[in-house]
Amino acid sequence: MSALGEDFTGGWFRRLYWPASAPGLWYGLLAALGLIILHQGLQIFLSAIAVVALFGGSFENTRDLVKASLVVLFPASLIVAWAAWWLAGRKGGKPGEILALRVPKFTGLGWIALLGGFMVTMYLAIILIVTLSGIDLSQYTPGPDGQSPDSGSAGLVKEAMYDIANEPWLFLLVFPSIAIGAPLAEEFIFRGQLFSALSSTRLGVSGTTFVTSALWALMHMSEPWLSVGLIFVMGLVFGWMMYRFGSLWVTIACHGMWNGTYALIIFATLGTQP
Repeated sequence: MSALGEDFTGGWFRRLYWPASAPGLWYGLLAALGLIILHQGLQIFLSAIAVVALFGGSFENTRDLVKASLVVLFPASLIVAWAAWWLAGRKGGKPGEILALRVPKFTGLGWIALLGGFMVTMYLAIILIVTLSGIDLSQYTPGPDGQSPDSGSAGLVKEAMYDIANEPWLFLLVFPSIAIGAPLAEEFIFRGQLFSALSSTRLGVSGTTFVTSALWALMHMSEPWLSVGLIFVMGLVFGWMMYRFGSLWVTIACHGMWNGTYALIIFATLGTQP
């Protein structure tokens, strides 16, 4: 394992995460709640501006509102990440420790192994869930213009992404939000601030992993239950990664790889159609 980096040595259950929540439990919980409210508020405010600037102010068009929210997700997420850092540094806290921002000791090959292993694990999870449940994925797949399948909505975000794939200029605006913005903000909130506060309690890392995964999944209730369930499973994987590697950069990188790959697949299969 030395070829992958020092952090890969020690087996599957070597613990490198140790919570640091100097301001206290309630401060940490309130900070996480404040970050969620800030994130939602920024998206609403910036989306209103984007709807006017990009879509002619069609506030009654839900699809345009979702597209606008995806465009502005990147700048909103950068502000949220900065706010998370600032809040973690209040009352004697050390942001780098509270948010677990240690740089993992991986080689380049180690990063490839981590990201590749994560992607394979998640796709195997999808195959297992679909096979055992007898799910027809076509029922959760939008049409080429983002229209809902006959079974009902495939999810507001997913349908908007399929629509966006037909407009390269818009896809270029949205891709940083999907691959960088969403992972950055969501990981700083759920595996950063909230994870640190809760894992310092009797919940420990295992209980905190379950709770943060459930809360993260609930934040995506606009999507079908299959997507929500997959997000919960991904949250469990991220919780193990936090325990094993002790670095938020690991979950941010894997989250970004998943989102970015999915977006590129949609664009490659739909965006090239005449």
